[in-house]
Amino acid sequence: MTTLDWPALAGMQTDVRHWRAFVAVAETLHFHAAAERLGISQPALSQLVRALEKNLGVRLFDRQGRRVALSPAGQALLPQAKLALHQLQRTENVGRAFSRREARALAVGYVGSAAFHPSFAALVGSVNTLVPEMTLILNQLPATQQIESLVAQTLDFAVIRSPLPELDPSLALLPGHKEPMVLALPDSHARAKEPVCQLKDFANEPFIQYIHQRDGGLRRLVEAACHAAGFEPRIAHTVPQIATMLCLVSVGSGVALVPKSMKRLAMAGIVYLELGEPVSTELTFVYRRSDTSPPLRAVLQLARGTIDKHSFSK
Repeated sequence: MTTLDWPALAGMQTDVRHWRAFVAVAETLHFHAAAERLGISQPALSQLVRALEKNLGVRLFDRQGRRVALSPAGQALLPQAKLALHQLQRTENVGRAFSRREARALAVGYVGSAAFHPSFAALVGSVNTLVPEMTLILNQLPATQQIESLVAQTLDFAVIRSPLPELDPSLALLPGHKEPMVLALPDSHARAKEPVCQLKDFANEPFIQYIHQRDGGLRRLVEAACHAAGFEPRIAHTVPQIATMLCLVSVGSGVALVPKSMKRLAMAGIVYLELGEPVSTELTFVYRRSDTSPPLRAVLQLARGTIDKHSFSK
């Protein structure tokens, strides 16, 4: 098998499993790694690839011992296969989005820190009380992943914080609640009893920092605040969750800038100082402009009703 047998394409008996197997091997160039990615055994993966090659009448990979390389035919087919799988996924996502609408369900994403803001609990509680026939499917996700999921229609509504990642033009914003950032430090710290602090006074302290995101996120806000105070933060640890961050602060591993609503966690061994130089973040609701489903419109109406309440801006 060295050339494409185009007549065979019209009558081939393949399904999406064969193409996913082909793309996984083509991207990893390793059958074991591709099998792990797909969650199947290596023999099953090899069988899928061989069946695809047989049905197409062409060799997709050049195999030399443990080395795997795309054949010319495989190189030609890979972009089309990836495009087809992407379109199939988008089609399935649209179908599931309509299924959620008919079931009066809404897939909601939120950043972890949003759960500690009273407006988030108020919104969820309002849905449960005022729209009991609606189901909220809650997913804690990073902001960038929420934006991607909204565009892909695997999420219907997102709750993220500023600084915002780059937004697709298909998305709309409902600005929510601004709240100040506060400095969390161990209660044994020499400055723990000061009511207000200047960020510059902590230039030599180790900081517990947020994980890096491709765009936006609280890490960028902390870096900008420290730069404005005249220093580069010295990072002791980088963590994905604010709860973990505060655990490290409580045992003296460093200090951290966190949204004021995190005080509701009431973790022992930590004090929170107001900043002399205001630094704030905003809770923001994001949704697709084209989505006119009743579940989304109901949640947007309830979200607007919470915006003037539960504020930490003062």
